[in-house]
Amino acid sequence: MRDDPLQPITVIFSAILVLEAALSLWLLAPSEGQQASKPIRQKEKGILLLLDLVFFIASLVPPQMPVMWKWLSWFLCAVITVLLVEIHLERPKSAERKIWGATVTACIFVIGFYSLAYGQWRVEKSAALEGQLCSFRSFWGECYTPFIPIIEIGGDSGSKMIYVGQENPVNFGVFARNAGLRIERGKNGMEISTPVLDRSGKKIASIEKNRWTVAAQPEIWDKNYTDSALEIKDSRGEVVLQLRFLPDRLQIAAEWRDQFGRGQEWAKCAAAPDKPKTGCIIPWGDARNELQNEVAIEPIFQYPSSEHLGEFVKK
Repeated sequence: MRDDPLQPITVIFSAILVLEAALSLWLLAPSEGQQASKPIRQKEKGILLLLDLVFFIASLVPPQMPVMWKWLSWFLCAVITVLLVEIHLERPKSAERKIWGATVTACIFVIGFYSLAYGQWRVEKSAALEGQLCSFRSFWGECYTPFIPIIEIGGDSGSKMIYVGQENPVNFGVFARNAGLRIERGKNGMEISTPVLDRSGKKIASIEKNRWTVAAQPEIWDKNYTDSALEIKDSRGEVVLQLRFLPDRLQIAAEWRDQFGRGQEWAKCAAAPDKPKTGCIIPWGDARNELQNEVAIEPIFQYPSSEHLGEFVKK
């Protein structure tokens, strides 16, 4: 996992918020010349200060919050601090102006820290080791994929295969030796399961009914993904798995191996240099045979994922 280059800035920003919380605590004490008998106002300040400290401490206590919730906590801390200052100074007098003050603070916070927060969120998401593939999600977040198992071999090759056999499941190991690929029809559509092994026979990723898990670096070079697509590069920097759910089909480009070095590849290749590329299945019996016949799978994502999370290659 890469170190977060934004961590020093986060520490500095956290220190600023600590100073804000200390300032809020100081403001709770009535200054000279102020009427000390305002219990309702003091109670308001006490409640706001408590909320300020709760949001701030919660964002720092391990296990740390996800980046999105951490920044939301800091955002609320900043707004609450401004409200505390307004209440203590009793300025501005009108509620409308107090609301405007808090709104301006919120806008400044968002404008000033959006790029930093987004960068941290992108780094966090790119380091994820598990997820789920969907064609689309419902309003309630339920995952859906195509109901008819249409497979496009080699990615966007145009070579499609439609399974019209038995109802469930579709085991591609019957005709695609060493693939370990299995397609099932779930209640929400097509479900894919497959292991991914590197050249030494070590498992570096696994897909189980559209839920993926990937080994951490340096077991793999990198990966990139969206809700509907996943691509994995092995330690050589070569693409070994590429899955993409479209509304009507599943695109697959991959390399499969067993512990003996035998395997096969689904990729795009051409019968001759002047011929268009189509989907092809390339088997091999050993490592030497693989080297002779292997076709590089073209990446669909940009890399590194920490800087290009979910960004497809522009064609």
